[in-house]
Amino acid sequence: MVDLEQAKKHDRKIMITDIAIEKVPYVEVSGLSQEQCETIQQEHREILRIAQSENESNEVLTIMSKNLLARVRVKGSEFEVLPASDPRAVSLLNRSGRQELMYLHNHPSTKIFSLADIMTFIQYGEICLMSVVTNQGTVHILYKNQSYNYTVTCQLLDVIYRRYQVNELTHDVAVKEFLKMCSKGGITYAQSGYTAGHKR
Repeated sequence: MVDLEQAKKHDRKIMITDIAIEKVPYVEVSGLSQEQCETIQQEHREILRIAQSENESNEVLTIMSKNLLARVRVKGSEFEVLPASDPRAVSLLNRSGRQELMYLHNHPSTKIFSLADIMTFIQYGEICLMSVVTNQGTVHILYKNQSYNYTVTCQLLDVIYRRYQVNELTHDVAVKEFLKMCSKGGITYAQSGYTAGHKR
């Protein structure tokens, strides 16, 4: 019953269990190959293993090329992980072209994307995919599909962020609003238990 009790503490760090690692699911993302989706699943498990055994269940980031040939992992704190802290990550970002990178990381709580995550995903043209695997093993993925439009996406986020700034929306509701509307900007949102493209 530990998982059930921890699940109630949405803002608190959840210590990673072996069960959580094993249950990390395969998530199908339209536009990615089966090999890419399987590699993402395996990397999510590895992120949790490293966080569990080497980083006190705190954040771990993997930056991986979409062609699966390059991979860098960076350890962070409970609340953030900074690619700029690792020269290998900086080098990979600098030598990558538009939408060539996948940005995978865990969240120590049960929370999904943060507004900071979404801003990073949009700001960096090199990133084609961002995922969050929670410390309980659930997965959320954002993917810039073939119809991705940077301008439209920025406009969508701007409207939501302004409402957040004046306290019309809480942080979590603002994130959910973006996830509901992101397909208008050419972004696919996929999560555990769903096939990308299905209504949520």
